[in-house]
Amino acid sequence: MIVLYDHEEIGSTSATGADSTWFSQVLEQRAAALGASRSAFLGSLAGSLLLSADMAHATHPNYAERHEPNHWVHLGGGPVIKHNVNGRYATDSSTAAIFREVCSSVQVPVQEYSHRGDLPCGSTIGPLAAAQLAVPTVDVGMAQLSMHSIREVMAVADVELMITAFTAWLSQTNS
Repeated sequence: MIVLYDHEEIGSTSATGADSTWFSQVLEQRAAALGASRSAFLGSLAGSLLLSADMAHATHPNYAERHEPNHWVHLGGGPVIKHNVNGRYATDSSTAAIFREVCSSVQVPVQEYSHRGDLPCGSTIGPLAAAQLAVPTVDVGMAQLSMHSIREVMAVADVELMITAFTAWLSQTNS
């Protein structure tokens, strides 16, 4: 299943944003329509996985010192798993390992982004949706230079690699 939330760029706090109960209500209504009990519904959430897809900051050559030196992200290097010690991304070691394994199965390289702990960090809908649903989540993205600027830059190869990764994720984690 794919979910597209409203209002991500303004905080996701709306009736249909990731920081609402909208999606959990839709899922519960679908489960009830299929005859599942609430207990069965909650059990299915516990066995689910969520992939939060956004963008990832590539290491900017003019500002390399603002990036974690052991976790530089390069254009054309493949999907990026996003980590943050302050919970600004929902990735944990288990969900990162699952995403890495899925990508490996289709020969898609993976990069790791870890935001410097001494700098402020944006966020994604991952932590919000994960908290609303209590579902293990991995935050991933495509490398991008100059995010939110007038001239954002990406690599076409990353789009192709991400499509391959998402296709594999949907087919391999759908049980």
